[in-house]
Amino acid sequence: MFKRMTRREMLKLTGLAAAGGFLAACGAPNTPPIDDEEPDDPNDVVAPPPGEPEGDVVVMHFLHEFTEDHVNEFEADNPGISVEVIEADLTRFFAMFAAGSPPDLLRVQAPSIPQYLARNMLLDLTPFFEASDVLRLDDLAPANDYYRAGDPLSVGQGPIYGMVKDFSPDHTIFANVRLFEDAGVPVPDDTEALTYDEIENISRQITTFVGDRLEVLGYAYETGWVDRFMMNKLEETGDSIFSEDFTQLVIRDNEAAYEVGRYYYDLARERLTISVINPSPTDWFGSDFEQGNLAMAQYGFWFGAMAESEITEGQVIMLPGPTWTGVRRNPTVTATGMIISRPTDEPHAAWRVFEYYNGEEPARERAASGWGVPGLESMYDLIPNETEYEQQKLRVLMGELALETSPLQFNPFLGEEAVATTWNSQMDRALTGELTFDEALANVESQVNAAIQDGIERLE
Repeated sequence: MFKRMTRREMLKLTGLAAAGGFLAACGAPNTPPIDDEEPDDPNDVVAPPPGEPEGDVVVMHFLHEFTEDHVNEFEADNPGISVEVIEADLTRFFAMFAAGSPPDLLRVQAPSIPQYLARNMLLDLTPFFEASDVLRLDDLAPANDYYRAGDPLSVGQGPIYGMVKDFSPDHTIFANVRLFEDAGVPVPDDTEALTYDEIENISRQITTFVGDRLEVLGYAYETGWVDRFMMNKLEETGDSIFSEDFTQLVIRDNEAAYEVGRYYYDLARERLTISVINPSPTDWFGSDFEQGNLAMAQYGFWFGAMAESEITEGQVIMLPGPTWTGVRRNPTVTATGMIISRPTDEPHAAWRVFEYYNGEEPARERAASGWGVPGLESMYDLIPNETEYEQQKLRVLMGELALETSPLQFNPFLGEEAVATTWNSQMDRALTGELTFDEALANVESQVNAAIQDGIERLE
């Protein structure tokens, strides 16, 4: 007898079988297919059918974040909806989308939103938010503006396509007070923002070597976000690493952008931060900080949940995000969250799962853990605030949130890792003497601009 496949079984097969053909056609796993079909009118799906929503919902997420316990709790309270969580994998997501059966819900980060919008992959959730008693528009933390856009080049206002699960102002500095004191360097005031020049000078005073081996490092940052840090510095004066229409990466012929890029290169060249010529002793500077060998780690509020280890206990403070020109900005540069795929067959059931994960028990769990700032302002009171360390972090955090920093506009023609990956690869060649900085920078522009052009052509 013929057995009809369930939608869930079909998704498993298309997610695997379509991947090879899709990647061959598109040339890169971070380039989704183009959808020329006119978007559905969200008003066609906002009115819920009579009774409770029903359906099979597939969620692509990290399994340690959307857990089996969450699934069991949700299904017990929503008997008409079954939930399957599959491991987040962008290659598989694009293959499933190309096959016409994407997961209903997807874990995403803000830099991907403009690209997904340009390819008409996201369901407009505005009417769902407007009708929800769980996720109110007036309760959304400002970081959710990354999921609002009038078009792919107008992030920050307009319809809303998702929300953050949690977030952090990502430019804050975690400082090990003992290392400052050991080096005879004054501990920074946690009510004042350092300048990046001051960070360089502090790193120069604290960084020490035993022979050629790094002993104590003054400063480290997430090199995978280097382009995002550069963008935020330039945004202080309304500048950018991109042309106004985002069709080109422009650094060599932009004096302000060149200066920012040179700053990061010089830090690495002088071994004042982690690099190919000054590698992390533990392979990750976060672990270096935990081990008490790093004075300043530039990470978001979330890092505070692990920064105070048995070794560093009682020695850690969080500092405001530094400034490049004196203009204070401290946005999240990840804004990890969730969207609903536009072609979903189960919009109401998917929205119910969306509400649960982002506004009910899982969201409360995340808020109380201290591993990030809640996406809903009404949950700010759940942020840990008992110990002196937690109170100090929270005080600085609230000062950073009060800046109400506008979101960065990411490039809709590029995958979210394209610039940083190319930058780090070429700068490694310069640092090891294979190229000059200017030659490496020329290669960065050439390769990224080719990728931008490829992205534009896929939209035509």
